[in-house]
This record gives sequence, C-alpha cells and structure tokens, in this order.
Amino acid sequence: MSDLARLIMVRPAGPSDVPAIEALHRASVRELAAGYYAPAVLERFLAAGTVDRDLVDAGTYYLAEILGGPVGSGGWMAVDDGPAGAWRAKIRSVFVHPHWARKGIGRRLVQHAESEAARAGFRHFELDASLPGVPLYHHLGYREVQRRGYSLPDGTMLPVIHMEKRLAPVAACNEWGA
Repeated sequence: MSDLARLIMVRPAGPSDVPAIEALHRASVRELAAGYYAPAVLERFLAAGTVDRDLVDAGTYYLAEILGGPVGSGGWMAVDDGPAGAWRAKIRSVFVHPHWARKGIGRRLVQHAESEAARAGFRHFELDASLPGVPLYHHLGYREVQRRGYSLPDGTMLPVIHMEKRLAPVAACNEWGA
C-alpha cells in the first residue's frame, strides 16, 4: 500500500457533510468532465443536485478524506427494477476532487462500496458511468452493458454507460470449513 493510500480514510458521510460534498462534486464535474460534456450540460447536471441524501441517511454514502479534508465521495444502494429476485447493488455518485484525481481515491471508494454491499449479501453490482469514469470501472472489472442517457429535470440527456460486474458465488462449506 502506498503512503498516500495509507492517508485515505473512508467513512460514512453524515448530513453535516453535505455542503462539503456538494462543493467537491461541483469541482469534480467542472474540471474532470469538461472534456466529455458541453459546459451547459454540466451546469444543468449540477443544478439538478448530485448528492443523494437517501444514501447519506441510510449510511451507504461514504466520504474519502486525507488529513481530515474531503477528496472523494461515493456509495451504493439496493435496487430491484428487473425480474423477480433480481436484487443488486448500484454503485452511485462517485466523485473525486480534481486535485486528487488518478491517485487511487475513486478505486478505493468503489471497492469500499462493493465491500459493504457484498457484506450485505450482494454479488451483482451495476452503475451508470459518466464518460470520464468508464476507464476506472473497466479497470475494476465492470463491463459495458448499454449506452444510455440520464435524464435531467429539464429534459436534457446526459450520456452515460450502464455497466455491471458479478462476483463469483460464495462456495458453501460444511461444518469443518471444507
């Protein structure tokens, strides 16, 4: 583990963290997504709100901090919008401050969310990746399922890539662990 990785602390975000998370999201979107989307589309996206307070309230949204300062955020939620029994964990709202981009913080947040979701029994993960995030998710084992648009409140469509990943089933063991 690198020295920087040792400094990254990931903890559940609380309601008092929301203003700092919103500021982090604005910085991340305006700088890291600028080459992928038109500025007007990014501003519409930000105006729609990027913090899912339900995740914060549920304790499944996390803040990555270095020396007490927020450098990234992301979380997960359980979803079932498919056939019966198709529950899966949706990785949501992963953002990294542009000054800390490409230093392993996004990876750490996604892996933390996956680990917490797996602890809750999930083996199937999905997400809607913004275009700048696709390489990270490919690197973490996600595969592209579908190109789609995320509809903003004003009807603007933000292009995203729906991706998924499945963990191998947990092997059953007998009372002796075999």
